[in-house]
Formats: sequence, C-alpha cells, structure tokens
Amino acid sequence: MMKRLFVLALLPLAAHAETDFARQWPLRLAQPDAGAYRVPLDASVYAAAYWRDLRDVRVIDADGKPVASSVYAAAAPAPAPLRRVDLPWFALPAAQAAAADDLSVVVQRDADGKVVSIRNSVAGDRAAGAVDPAWLVDLGDDAGRLRALVVDWADADATFDLGYRLEASDDLRHWQVLDPQVRLVQLRNQDRRLSGNRIEVNAARRYLRLSPLQRSGAPRLRGLRGEIADAADTGDWQWQEARAVAGGSDSGAYSYRLDGRFPVQRLDVAMPANSTATWTVSSRDADRAMASSEPAWRVRASGWNTWHLSEAGQQQRSAPLQLDGATGDREWRLQAAPGTTLAEAPTLRFGYRPGSVVFLAQGRAPYLLVAGSANAGADRPALEPMLESLRARNGAQWQPAAASLGEGSVRAGDAAYRPAKAPRDWKNLVLWAVLVVGALVVAGFAFSLLRGKRPDPR
Repeated sequence: MMKRLFVLALLPLAAHAETDFARQWPLRLAQPDAGAYRVPLDASVYAAAYWRDLRDVRVIDADGKPVASSVYAAAAPAPAPLRRVDLPWFALPAAQAAAADDLSVVVQRDADGKVVSIRNSVAGDRAAGAVDPAWLVDLGDDAGRLRALVVDWADADATFDLGYRLEASDDLRHWQVLDPQVRLVQLRNQDRRLSGNRIEVNAARRYLRLSPLQRSGAPRLRGLRGEIADAADTGDWQWQEARAVAGGSDSGAYSYRLDGRFPVQRLDVAMPANSTATWTVSSRDADRAMASSEPAWRVRASGWNTWHLSEAGQQQRSAPLQLDGATGDREWRLQAAPGTTLAEAPTLRFGYRPGSVVFLAQGRAPYLLVAGSANAGADRPALEPMLESLRARNGAQWQPAAASLGEGSVRAGDAAYRPAKAPRDWKNLVLWAVLVVGALVVAGFAFSLLRGKRPDPR
C-alpha cells in the first residue's frame, strides 16, 4: 500500500511538461569552434516574446536542452569627443548691456537669426581704465550642443579675479540667468600660475551674454571658444507603426496596440498634412493585468508638440520624442490638448534599437533561438562577470563570435502563451491519504481483535 502511495506522489512530477515556446529560429555560427556567440535580435523575435524583460527569449541545443544565454539591450552609443570651435562674439557697450534686457533694438541679424553687427559696438582695443564691456555670443547651429565656453585673453601675463553673470536667450529680449556669478581667474605666484578660464554651460538657447559684475579690470579679449558635443548616433534605429484602435476627435484620445515587446525609446506621430497638436503620452502593460483590475496608465511625456507642414511640395515634420528609458509596454495612448482638431487619427511610430542574445556553446549543435512562453522562469545565468573578465584580458573591444538568425518557424504556437494551471499541492493530498489509510489500518486491526475474542466457557 505505501509503495503505491509513493508512486502516486511522483506521477505529477513525471507528467509535468518542460516549458515550450511559440516560435524558433535556427542559428548560423560564423565560427564553428567559438565558445561564446552573440546573435542580434530582429523584429520577429520581439513580436514573439511574451515578457517585457524577454525572459522567454532563449537558446537551446540540438537535444532541446537550454544552454547558458542572456539577453542584452543595444549598447548606448559612445559619446563623441568634445569639439572646440571659435565662436562669433560681440562686445556690448556697458550702457546698452545694463540698460535693459531687450537687445533686439541694438543688434542687427539676418533672416536666419545670425548676429551681423551691433550698434555702437566696443572697439577691440580699449583705453586703460575703460568700462568693461559685456560679451554677446551667437551659437547658431551649435545651440543645445555647447558644453563649455573657454575664454582666450590677449594678455597671458595679466593677473585678475573677475566676476560675470551668464545669461541665455532665444530672441534677445527675454533672458534666463544660468549663473549669477561666474569667476574668471588668472593669477601668478613666482613660477606658479593659476588659471580658470572655462565656463560650463547647460542650456539649449542660441544666444549667450556675459555681463561684468565689476566696472573695470578685464584685459582685452582675444576670442571665445566653445566645447561642442556632437551627437553620436549609430543610425541603427528600427521603427514599428501602429494605427489607432480606439478613440476619436470628440474625446481627443487615441489608443494603440503594439504587437511585440519592442524596447521603445523614441516616439513619432505621423500627422495629417498642415496640422499641429500637443499630446500627453501614456502607456501600460495589459498582459500583466490582474483579472480583477486594469493596469494603471503611466505618463511618458506631456506637452509634446507635433506638426506636419506641406509647403511647395516639401514636407517638414516635428522631430521624434526621446523617452527617458526603454519600455516594452504594449498599450499606448495619445491624449490631445483641448481645442485640437485633426482630420484623421494619427499613426503612432515606435523607435527602438535592437538588442542581442549572448550564449555559450554547450551541448550539441545545431542551436535554436526560441521565444514566446507565458511559463518561462525569470532565472537566467549571470554571463556578465565572464564577459567583463574576457574584455579585461583581450581588450575592451572584444566581442563574442558572431551568429545570425535563420528563417523563423512555428514551434508550439499560441499554446505557449497560455499560462499553466497552478499545480496541485500533492504533498498534502498524499499526507492526508497516508493518514486516512493509517486510520483505516488501525481500525481494521481493532475490529479483527474484537472478532477474534472468544467468550469464557465458565
């Protein structure tokens, strides 16, 4: 009897099937004898994945056994080195700089906003004791990319400790104070020299103004140089489009469904021609919703203005929106600001940079990449310590050998997306069965004793 009970206890374990996946892709290895490989992911893998963290994207060997693998997001582009350029600058008369914030009346600009000249500008050579001028800088196309100003003095031997107020503007009328007291220092003590001629800048506006806090004492300025941070974009952005599945112009809200776990980092709205709108963007993860409640919407951006202008056969559009981080949410919503009117529902575009899977050549080749399972566990091997050690030994540019995806095919299909039923607590059931059987055995023994008892003939 007890042997049968133990067999029944093991049956659920034997009947438990291994996790299967919806789709599979054969892997082509560039070097058959490499120990580690890296395979870039394409749109079909993201479309098949079930979990936002891509825990169900894995690699298996020829026997169907999982090998050590891990999913990695696309590497962030390395920032380009700062580029130093000579900036156009103009000396403002002290009276004009101090009179008012509106410099548009004394500054002459061309049609593109470039400063051409300044009325009654200060000459380059000033008499000793003259009042220090203010400096106006036109960043032009480098606006938003300036990281620092470097002051180049004509007299390298002069000693001074000067203060300036740093301001920024887009129209020469309204100014924002970036730093109320910038210190520019050039001191000497015997053979030692202390120089502070670099001003950090954190603003995206086109015009800068440095106004002196002292009446005089500044040497002649030779020039101003800017440290420019050029955008380093690898250009490997991929885009997915989604049409509105609900909503309309009456409510100003449009809903979208993204078919895949794409690591979205940018958004773009395909607007009708000659239209503009300001949006609040929200997203949520409906696949992780509890049966009793809907997941809450998370605001990703607000006050995002998009537009599309068609003029003389040329199409001009607003720039894409950069999100704070990547998200794999499937449901998205655009809420237009009050008063917005559109002829048709806009198309929402999702920009992402594909990641990759790194795996070790364990088991028998050939290998398969599989994706799509509601029952995949979150436990993954920690490959990063090994990869960091290999980069330290072989150089920072070391990478695993290349592998590529073959043509995908269906593996378990939609059945893999159905969560498994909660397993029964067989231990408790077996324990109760043992207790019941034990009680029955004890009762049987007692009944046998009672029946076997003979009455005394005396």
